[in-house]
Amino acid sequence: MSGIYGCVSQNTIDKNVYKGLSLWNNSYGDCNTQEYYDENAFLGIKPEALKKCIDNKRIITSAGRVGVFDALIYSDTETGLSDEYFLSDQICKKGLEALAHINGDFSGALWNNSKKELTLFRDHLGVRPLFYYSDKDRVIFSTDIRGILSVNDIDIQVNEDWLFSYLYMGKSQIGCRTEYEHINCVPFGGWITFQFTKQGIIAKEGHYYIPGKKKYRMKSKEAYTKELRRLVEDAVHIRANATNLKIGAELSGGLDSGIIDLILAKSNKECLYYSWSPAEDKLAIAENDERLIVKDICEKAGITCNFGGLAVNLDTPMMAERFPLGKGDYDKLPAALTYAFPPYVNTASIFETASFMKDHGVKFVFTGHGGDEGVSHRSNPYELFYFHEYYRYLRLMYSRSSISKHRIFKTIKLIYDNQMLANKKLKAPFFAKHIASDVLKSDFTKKYENEKIKPLAFAYDPIEYVIEGGSRNRLDVLAFFSSCTGTRYLIPYLDYRVLDFALGIPRYLYHNWYINRYIFREAFKDLMPHSLYTLRTKEDFSYRNLPKISTSEYEKNRVSNESIERRKMYLGYLDRNYWQKYLNFEILEDWVYGRNKTEDDERLDRAIFTCLQLEHLVKRSRELNS
Repeated sequence: MSGIYGCVSQNTIDKNVYKGLSLWNNSYGDCNTQEYYDENAFLGIKPEALKKCIDNKRIITSAGRVGVFDALIYSDTETGLSDEYFLSDQICKKGLEALAHINGDFSGALWNNSKKELTLFRDHLGVRPLFYYSDKDRVIFSTDIRGILSVNDIDIQVNEDWLFSYLYMGKSQIGCRTEYEHINCVPFGGWITFQFTKQGIIAKEGHYYIPGKKKYRMKSKEAYTKELRRLVEDAVHIRANATNLKIGAELSGGLDSGIIDLILAKSNKECLYYSWSPAEDKLAIAENDERLIVKDICEKAGITCNFGGLAVNLDTPMMAERFPLGKGDYDKLPAALTYAFPPYVNTASIFETASFMKDHGVKFVFTGHGGDEGVSHRSNPYELFYFHEYYRYLRLMYSRSSISKHRIFKTIKLIYDNQMLANKKLKAPFFAKHIASDVLKSDFTKKYENEKIKPLAFAYDPIEYVIEGGSRNRLDVLAFFSSCTGTRYLIPYLDYRVLDFALGIPRYLYHNWYINRYIFREAFKDLMPHSLYTLRTKEDFSYRNLPKISTSEYEKNRVSNESIERRKMYLGYLDRNYWQKYLNFEILEDWVYGRNKTEDDERLDRAIFTCLQLEHLVKRSRELNS
């Protein structure tokens, strides 16, 4: 992948103010940095050589425009031309609507000096990140959010909506907003244009793609199944053949990654497979262990899986190489602070996989992410009712009732129970188990009392879930750890053709009796081992066999002098003057001395480290810029 960045201003630009943009995007590519500069604008790219092309120029200039692009294109392109040139050429000829028919992972920035217009855009589902900051005088953009945070004179006020949503409700992403009030994401499947006028900067957004707009109607269930398989297999193949660089794939024991691995194995493509579950010699197999399914997949496909360890250490030589920061006073803090990781860094297993792949020469890593948001959607039966498939809804409920003289009454009871579940849970405001509501001051949370808090639409409205940015947290993590390790994640299930079809077919196809994700299972039934085909839920079963620490031993450790001093140090790193209007420090003092309830430890830990990461992400980003 490439790191792209830049700034356009109403005033003369001093490049020294923005040198952190280049430094924080430096880990995204492997070629020499290229930059364009004039009095009011500069654009830069740290490019990565993913394909052989006749032109190594990555600052694209044409028709009075200058562009930088982070792109890997799967559509047919002209032989020998770079993906960056192809994107620029298509936009120049057809406008931004041309992006709708380009299959790839990309983001870009175009500066039209004659029109004084900056345009930022992203791929259909936002696989490639692009953040921006704007005020009355300028717009700053960057693949890496830390590049923007490194600019000393920007307003880095925390986004209060994000803080409330994350700590009170457990939601980590809210549309295109970020954890900082004045930094946003470019909308996926769309663009934002900034017009620089004498009256100020005028912003305008647009979309070339909106998920779920198309409806697909075919003559039979078999026709739907056949087309779904064709699209998924093609999405895997075009990514595997995008370059001749070595590929790898996650193998977690779930439906999504399992299908991708089975397709890759059938294509006879050389691939390295990896599961972050520990090997059997490190942890004994448990009942219903996911590794049993991994074994069945490997036997069916004739492949070998490499297993991971029991813990992930982010503080590695690889990190020191990618982010050459002097740790200074941060030696005793977690790597999430010393290396300035964003708050979404909690999915460390992704880093474990990417590190393993990097060590074995793999450049592209296939992941099953995005599957259960569309093509292998975990649908609740209420979804049929929600999308007005009433006849199919009644048939499904009738099929779930046992054959007896009271079958009609049992069907009515099932419908009643499902409707109650929908109204009480599915359509109710979503609250995760790790909420930290008492950590937030009541004066702060009170202002949200009258706001309508949206439910988590995942189980019954996948279209709304995707549009709201349900994929974004994982995508940001994948892009971030790709930069940390020099790998690149490939996400076939977020091929827009696959997602369009999955969201556009009748919803009843995802159900058969008590079996959900039905059409996805049927499409690949002949490829799968029986254990994968019948898999109902996805859990890390292998960790059930981990040794359990006794309650008394845990209590002793949490109130030990060492633990208290460590938590006291963490709390001391927070700027109290800043956080006191949001955080209840009495609760946090109890946390320091272990006076809180034991079962609250995890959510309190999460709250304190979220705030630490928000604050230290800025501090550490600016250290590299000073």
